[in-house]
Amino acid sequence: MPSPTIQILDPTSDVNREELARLSKLYDFPDFVKQADISQTMDAENATVTTYADPVRQKFACHTAAATWMSSLYFHEKKAEYHPKDRNRIEQRLQHYVDYWRIRPAYAEIVKKAEALASQELPDSAYGYVWVDTQGNKERFLPLTSTQNIKAAAEWLEEHRDTLPFHDRHVIAKRLLEKAAATGTAFGDELNQFIEKQAGYGIPDPSEIYKMLSQRSELCKNAEYREQIKTLAETVRGQSQIALQPDQLVKLAETVDMIDRAIHLNGKYTDNIQRPEDVIFKVTYTKAASDRETLCTLQTGNVYDKGQLSKLAREDVESLFGTDFLGEVSRGLDIDPEKMAAVAETLPRPDAELLEHMLSEAGQQPQFGKEAADVGLSDTELEEIAAIYAM
Repeated sequence: MPSPTIQILDPTSDVNREELARLSKLYDFPDFVKQADISQTMDAENATVTTYADPVRQKFACHTAAATWMSSLYFHEKKAEYHPKDRNRIEQRLQHYVDYWRIRPAYAEIVKKAEALASQELPDSAYGYVWVDTQGNKERFLPLTSTQNIKAAAEWLEEHRDTLPFHDRHVIAKRLLEKAAATGTAFGDELNQFIEKQAGYGIPDPSEIYKMLSQRSELCKNAEYREQIKTLAETVRGQSQIALQPDQLVKLAETVDMIDRAIHLNGKYTDNIQRPEDVIFKVTYTKAASDRETLCTLQTGNVYDKGQLSKLAREDVESLFGTDFLGEVSRGLDIDPEKMAAVAETLPRPDAELLEHMLSEAGQQPQFGKEAADVGLSDTELEEIAAIYAM
């Protein structure tokens, strides 16, 4: 597992003062810090490069007594994230400024409290990933004890997505979502979509999974493995309702990830040859929930945008379902998409299939969920497969 590079927080980078609020509950702030101007102490506007305890990264400003104490506080909370050599160098510079400003007793209280807190070992659940080797030795990665390092761990996971196997990404992503929910951490739409897909929180279009597996079979040079992939593709196509349950989807994602690594596809993805999780968990639960009010699911399993239902001609609806039905789904001279959706979702499968045929004739195709009878590869996709073979 690659070593995570986490952004180390100091007073200046604690822009929202969230870490300061947490630390204020753990440590007693001396009077000279309480009485100092918070902006001058935290923002380091007047600090020069030479007054940083870590001048290389311009962290832990020591331009005032209060700033030195505050930098010492943040450093001793975060020093485990530094390489030992850097840690010792920074600590020596901090102590130089501690003596310069004559705040040694107050500094000693920070060290004492930080050591006491560090001795209270965090549980494994406070980390994104815990690795235990065959001898029982344990390594813990990605601490998730604050909003800042939860976000940083999510960004690190996205950066290393092609390095880590899906199984590990799945474990980390589930833990990230749990901690984010508990702390009110917001990732932003794009990053949240990524994390949800790694956690397996999404739904697929079965036909796209079949297509994805067909692509992999084309790329596999080993005849025996190629047939196994084809068999898996047929299983998905033939028994999608059984095979594509949440737990099975996670296992499928792990399997396809292993296939991609075996055929050297990992890290060479394109718009046409996508990452397994982008296909298998195409529509995340959050996205599905936000779209729920605008979607209509028929008994066939296909999903349409409600707006598509308004494209139907009144006379076509009346000829197939009758005058009473038309009156139930109309508003004035137009088909009301909300009324039509409410009725359409309750139609038995034969009637739902008639409605789908009518939608198709009106040029409206399902948003997702339709399982194609025969999914082939386009010329563009075949050209991309050929290009990957040549790499």
